[in-house]
Amino acid sequence: MAGIERFWMVYSVDRAELLADQLERFAHSNVHQLAGQVANLDFWLDEAAHALRTIDEYPQRFSRLREAQVGWVKAHGTKVSGYCPICGGRCELGPQTPPAPTRIPSEQMEAARGRVRASAYRFLLRCYRSGLLDEAIVRASCERIGVVAETEDLERA
Repeated sequence: MAGIERFWMVYSVDRAELLADQLERFAHSNVHQLAGQVANLDFWLDEAAHALRTIDEYPQRFSRLREAQVGWVKAHGTKVSGYCPICGGRCELGPQTPPAPTRIPSEQMEAARGRVRASAYRFLLRCYRSGLLDEAIVRASCERIGVVAETEDLERA
């Protein structure tokens, strides 16, 4: 059961991390591979924007989830038996009222948000430095994901 709870509770972070890893790979790809990803730039920017929105909206979703779950437990007198790590079966101290869900720490959400933005920025800069995007597109793309394109970063060697 712990594995299932973990899956649901960190979806926002896991999704953001998966996307950040993918964008980071693009930022280190060969130019011919990068050209293929530039053809899908809008898709990748939409994915980044959606991951950021998912993180930003997490507090409201969590609040609804918590209220619904706690309400259900209270209204139905729900009791569950926990897993006993000693015998590998049901815990003899149960059944008990299940605990309310706990929130993902804001530091973890902020770290995931930062990774998505940083990886997307590196991807955009790599495309720019490879001559696949012009400065106006990079700046507009950065704006879509809440990143400021630094002038120094847009200087070509």
